[in-house]
Amino acid sequence: MKKSNMRRFGALLATGALVLAACGGDDATEEVTEETEAPASDCAVDTLNIGTILPVTGSLAFLGPPEVAASGFAVEDINAAGGVLGNQVVLNQGDSGDATTDTANTEVDRLLAAGAQVIIGAASSGVSLTVIDKITSAGVVQFSPANTSPTLTTYDDKGLYFRTAPSDLLQGRVLANLVIEEGSTSAAVLYRNDAYGVGLAEAFKADFEAAGGTVPEFIEYAEGTEAFDAEVDKVVAANPDAVLIVGFAETGPILNTMHERGVGPTAKKVYGVDGNIAGLDKLVSDVSILAGMKGTTPSVDLNTIGDFVARLDAAGVDGVYDYGAETYDAIVISALAAEIAGCADGVSIGAQINGVTKDGEKCTDFASCLSLVQAGTDIDFDGLGGPYEFVEAGEPAAASFRIISYGAAGADTSLDKYVFAS
Repeated sequence: MKKSNMRRFGALLATGALVLAACGGDDATEEVTEETEAPASDCAVDTLNIGTILPVTGSLAFLGPPEVAASGFAVEDINAAGGVLGNQVVLNQGDSGDATTDTANTEVDRLLAAGAQVIIGAASSGVSLTVIDKITSAGVVQFSPANTSPTLTTYDDKGLYFRTAPSDLLQGRVLANLVIEEGSTSAAVLYRNDAYGVGLAEAFKADFEAAGGTVPEFIEYAEGTEAFDAEVDKVVAANPDAVLIVGFAETGPILNTMHERGVGPTAKKVYGVDGNIAGLDKLVSDVSILAGMKGTTPSVDLNTIGDFVARLDAAGVDGVYDYGAETYDAIVISALAAEIAGCADGVSIGAQINGVTKDGEKCTDFASCLSLVQAGTDIDFDGLGGPYEFVEAGEPAAASFRIISYGAAGADTSLDKYVFAS
């Protein structure tokens, strides 16, 4: 169920207490929807406490360094500009693990006990789905920089789940267009059986077939699978023009097996996605077997956004920058929402987040946006990874995607291309 901003806000009203009145917002009221209600705000929180559940370990650990570093940069920059509501923002970093562990649940318990009002993460859509109810039922914002599963668009989130990453309905279209434009009319798809894998694979299939392509093999594999001989044998038998792999770290052994069977990137057009494409050189036995492979990931051209990449490099991030900008922006958006609300609790912040990203005066960093907010000006924050223009469901209306290409020595940034989808 998609919700208008007012309906999202209306779901946050609890019996006998009106969040809008307590927070100094508009006087308009609305009946509470049948959606499960989050606890009402008491607007007594004046220090923004942010926790993270980002992939320090697990199958997306290669995405952890840019996200963890960027979250630190965001809080540093916010505090250097005076903080939120006159107080310094508190940051408490945590690990998400992956869906094979209970790390995220344990970390969420710890962060909630420490007073977090915004939790950044998880990177994996599947992991987020294991903790979203716990977070939002506590009246806390969950804000992911990397979740892309379409399932989360309509999830009953009590108005408290947001993401700076776009839905895979957009990435599926970009992938399908790329494969078609490069001359393939048939494509086999190997995808992991989780919210991310199923959502993106189905989005690609729908768009690819709508463009006239065929999918002779649509091959699902279970999370935790280690050997892929049977799956790759199906690809060999189908002999498609192209192969799409929707996976995480297990993409390494898939590609090793595909190369051995003569259907790897050096022999056939092979494509990856944001869950695997940026870190493939660390996942395969020989990087040269990736020559010719391409893939998509939501990203703006990071070379156009000042010193951000240099800051990541200085923090020891090793060439993979994916979702760093989106992590930074998620924290800045949350901080600006708290400043606008006049209180730093999750319910108040959640009510303002969509509006921070659209329909006001453009600003691109916390300090300049804060000055506008304090002057009573409505803002439209674009940020490092923007513009975002959040829709009712708390996610971007459009996004830029980077197309990554591999040569025999690894990813060749000179071949990077960017496309915009909405």
